[in-house]
Amino acid sequence: MKEIELDRPEEKKKKVKKEKKIGYGGKKSPEENSNFLSNLTFSWADGFVIHCFRNVLQLSHLWDLASYDKSEYLAKKIAKSWEIEIQKPKPSYLRAGFRAFGKLQLLSIFLYAISVGIQFVGPEILGRMVTFVVESKLGTSTEDPNMGYYYALIMFGTAMIGSFCTYHANRISFRTGDPIKLSNSARSDTSPGQIVNLMSNDAQRMVEVFGMFNNGALALPQIIICLALLYKKIGWPTFVGLGLMLAAIPFNGMAAKKLTETRKYLVSLSDSRVKATNEILQAIKIIKLYAWEDSFAKKVIEHRNNEIKLLFSYSRYRTILIVIISALPTAAAILVISSYYGHEKSLDASRIFSALSYLNLLRLPLGFLPIIIALGIQMQIAGKRVTDFLLLPEMKDIQQIDNPSLPNGVYMKNSTTTWNKLKEDSFGLKNINFEATGTSLTMVVGSVGSGKSTLVQAMLGELEIIDGEIGIKGSIAYVPQQAWIINATLKENIIFGKELDEERYQKVLEVCALKRDIELFPQGDSVEIGERGINLSGGQKQRVSIARAVYSDADVYILDDPLSAVDSHVGKHLFHKCFKGILSSKTVILVANQINYLPFADNTVVLKSGEIVERGTYYELINAKLEFASLLQEYGVDENTKGDDSDDDDDKKDDDKKEEKVEKPKQSDKDGTLISEEEAEQGAVAGKVYWKYVTAGGGLLFLFAMILFLLETGSKTFTDWWLSHWQTESSERMESILLGEEPTGLTDDQNLGIYIGVGMASIIVTVVRTFSFFEYAVRAAHSIHHELFNALLKKPMSFFDQTPLGRIINRFTRDLDIIDNLIATSIAQFFTLMLSVLATLILISIIVPWLLIPLAPICILFFILQYFYRYTSRGLQRIEAITRSPIFNHFSETLNGVVSIRAYKKQQENILKNQKRLDDNNNCYLTLQAMNRWLGLRLDFLGNLIVFFSCIFITLKKDTISPSDVGLVLSYALSITSNLNQGVLQAADTETKMNSVERISQYIRGAVEAPQIIDDCRPSPDWPINGSIKFDNLVMRYREGLDPVLKGITCEIKAKEKIGIVGRTGAGKSSIVLALFRLIEASEGSISIDGENIAKFGLKDLRRNLAIIPQDPVLFSGTLRENLDPFNECPDHELWSILDDIQLSKVFKSTEEGLNSKVTENGENFSVGQRQLIVLARALLRKPKILVLDEATASVDGQSDSLIQATIRNKFSNCTILTIAHRLNTIMDSDKIMVLDAGKISEFDEP
Repeated sequence: MKEIELDRPEEKKKKVKKEKKIGYGGKKSPEENSNFLSNLTFSWADGFVIHCFRNVLQLSHLWDLASYDKSEYLAKKIAKSWEIEIQKPKPSYLRAGFRAFGKLQLLSIFLYAISVGIQFVGPEILGRMVTFVVESKLGTSTEDPNMGYYYALIMFGTAMIGSFCTYHANRISFRTGDPIKLSNSARSDTSPGQIVNLMSNDAQRMVEVFGMFNNGALALPQIIICLALLYKKIGWPTFVGLGLMLAAIPFNGMAAKKLTETRKYLVSLSDSRVKATNEILQAIKIIKLYAWEDSFAKKVIEHRNNEIKLLFSYSRYRTILIVIISALPTAAAILVISSYYGHEKSLDASRIFSALSYLNLLRLPLGFLPIIIALGIQMQIAGKRVTDFLLLPEMKDIQQIDNPSLPNGVYMKNSTTTWNKLKEDSFGLKNINFEATGTSLTMVVGSVGSGKSTLVQAMLGELEIIDGEIGIKGSIAYVPQQAWIINATLKENIIFGKELDEERYQKVLEVCALKRDIELFPQGDSVEIGERGINLSGGQKQRVSIARAVYSDADVYILDDPLSAVDSHVGKHLFHKCFKGILSSKTVILVANQINYLPFADNTVVLKSGEIVERGTYYELINAKLEFASLLQEYGVDENTKGDDSDDDDDKKDDDKKEEKVEKPKQSDKDGTLISEEEAEQGAVAGKVYWKYVTAGGGLLFLFAMILFLLETGSKTFTDWWLSHWQTESSERMESILLGEEPTGLTDDQNLGIYIGVGMASIIVTVVRTFSFFEYAVRAAHSIHHELFNALLKKPMSFFDQTPLGRIINRFTRDLDIIDNLIATSIAQFFTLMLSVLATLILISIIVPWLLIPLAPICILFFILQYFYRYTSRGLQRIEAITRSPIFNHFSETLNGVVSIRAYKKQQENILKNQKRLDDNNNCYLTLQAMNRWLGLRLDFLGNLIVFFSCIFITLKKDTISPSDVGLVLSYALSITSNLNQGVLQAADTETKMNSVERISQYIRGAVEAPQIIDDCRPSPDWPINGSIKFDNLVMRYREGLDPVLKGITCEIKAKEKIGIVGRTGAGKSSIVLALFRLIEASEGSISIDGENIAKFGLKDLRRNLAIIPQDPVLFSGTLRENLDPFNECPDHELWSILDDIQLSKVFKSTEEGLNSKVTENGENFSVGQRQLIVLARALLRKPKILVLDEATASVDGQSDSLIQATIRNKFSNCTILTIAHRLNTIMDSDKIMVLDAGKISEFDEP
């Protein structure tokens, strides 16, 4: 099957252009294809690191993904495992994952176990080294004088073997989904926001846990072995330390339990916030037109405040866990050493510093425990959410009829269907018997809410069947009521993955009246269509949607009210040339509100309240003299029903018109691209980004935390140094006593007191530091979200036209999740580790100054390695973040067009497209992990060299160095390897996570709209009193540098005048509305209302005094009341009175909830016609002096249209009304008609 190519046109040009190929694009994965030695040392990555240093890394520079990492292979593997799992009474996605990839994970654990075992060699050699030095000094050594050098080699060799095992274990553990099939009841319980959160945050949690799985799995065995070896060294005092650790377990348990509960609740609050944000962004244009920013911002801020309260709790429980675990080794060391001294009354350097090394080794598994517990909890919750999602009921495919004797078509027999079986009051169809077969045109008509669209969805298999049968013979093409457009070129939207047949394609463009539109685009049919068809008018979108159906050359055409969004003469062209022309040999089912076309239909079905009440030909319905016949006589021939001839005349007239640039295309480039490429900053994350984070939660609190970091490391190092000093002083006292001299210095008891005092102070500093720093982190997260959200609400509409929704949502999901939950831990670990490394180097250099000689080149090498690595890491992190956005865009696009995808049987192609995007993202992620291992191995080598040279210089100086100093130097040198490695990786990780702050900062900065309110220039409360409008030489362009779409509009509209605005697609009709509401500011000229230039007022003051009924009716999830009156300003009786006027009060009075009736996301539980009436009610409530109707009655039947027109005439008689119309009957009673052509007024007079 051919995959739909969605490459940007500019990328295609690049492909054609023969350039020198940079990077490794198209080459096989070196990880999969390199030799044993190259794989063992990761040397295959050397060239790539140099490439990243020399070039700005692009996705095209990366080699191909290894075959075992491709999503197609992994998806098949996990799907097979999930099939087995789903048979169990309680399926678990995590269990399925372990079944699929468990063997690899076991190999990883085995390798990691070897490296853990090797860690215990160091402290053992340390003890022997101290004994060797002591005995050498006393001259009692029986060992080879070169034994110190052998010990140096053993420590270096075993450490390197441990490093190889660690990185290859990690390599394996880092390698260890389909919303397209959700049924309607499942989708009503799962918002797009939740599904996006599931993809970004929950999936990411699983990746992070698998990355740390080995540390977690072996943490407990490590602790047990450490304690056993500790007991061997110092005996029963070990149990004092063990007692303290065991005493901490219940506290850990309580904190972990609280963490679990809080995290569960926190995830659901994040879902609610993302859902609310997603909804606002999808309807941002409407929110701006109504000046509803405050009301919706309040909703999101409320969600966020609840989330932050919980985040504070979560952070405090996590802090308790971290404090208990990070203070434990210090507290245990104090207790163990004190007990040992109390029992032995002396300190043995070889035992004490070996014990100290074992206690240091305990820090890592104990430090990992809270992280593993927290991540494990999050993974468990994420796993359950994914499992619950996968277990939601899926759509059942509609029955495919393969009886060769039956003609193609739709067959419904005694069908009773519903949108949601689980809800008693869910709308559905009752006992439907319907057939549309062979070469026929069947029209489906009925009033608003009668079930026309529901019938269409039932044919497509989107409803749940309660009784009866629904079957289809032949392939389907479907045109939805609201056109679904993909972010691709116009041509790609039409051919939709099929082979290009140029002759057929040109014919389709002609019958769908798209040729003129394409001529008006500078790039023709290569023009890129923005997300959700943002740069097409409503009519153009619908014609592209029809063209896609016609080009598909299906057997059965199901068209859901496609003519509502197009002008009347275009509608006529489509009906005669397309539905009755090119599709005359097909089965066509046309839902329509234009009943003037009924005489041309072979069959007509009339729906009422979900049942078929009448059927037959036009003349049979007239002769039946039932309810519908009277409607036909009243509205039937409201427009000219001439046949094909009139159409040709229209086309000729159109072609004769002067060709001008079309209004809507908002391209920025000559190659047709609209959606801007996502920016990736280059070079290091700028200092101002760090400054942004440092000041976001209060600079003084951050500074206080930083001082505490220094004090914490200083006090811990001083505690260990004091132990060494005490041991040396104790030995000197013993010598003085033996020599009969008066001992000097502090007594052992005094030394013990100071040791305990400094150690306790160190623990207190750790507690205060951890609490203050994590408190700061939550404050910073709160502040950054607030800034981001406020900045987005103030962005001009052009920003939303050019920026895909998925890209913005990525900031509110993944990036914000990093700032909420992960960035603080990274920064804290980075500071702790790097300060420990610094303290170690200072300490070792003071005791063994000779070590400075090899330390200088080691430090230079270290600097060079991390410098090169940072270029690689940064480049990969940024591309990884950028390749994540298209996954969300595609996902969001899929959710919006899921019915069309299923109808055209494009599920598999869609999955392949999704896999391509996933592979791009995984390629970046896995290459980054490989680079981490490349660096880690080289840093380990340098760290192990420090241990090696420490042993060498101690052996050389064994006659002058004190044994306690040997113990201190080696115990610290042993910790430097892991601290150095972890510190550099944490530095890169912190920079990576700062990338999220950088990406959010990009959106906080940038262009903003005019102020909402200008305090010293506000209109009077009753402005506008009359509602007169004056356009004075108005010139408007969508962006700087583009041709104007309105070219010197000058006219005057008197108060209370009713103006009809007409013109073909792209003439500038909607642009006048955008200029009036200042969604786009005028380039030249002005608009005045009641003599006041609207440019001098704030946007809120202007927009709240105007009203609009837009072309696409937008409803928000919540209640009916919130949709009518978001600021809660009107009493109930007023709302009911308005609903009465639009004849919807019966619908809502019949439900228990009344005004609190639930509205689902996008108002999907109402028909488009009902949504349009609710939007009309909104305008009635505003009681404006100026009302704009933008194709407002496009989606309603003739009767509802008349109702709306009558309501507007009665209720808005004192208003100035501007009506943009497709149907001539909607503007025939206007005082004047304005005819627009290519951005200019060609006529303006009485009808």
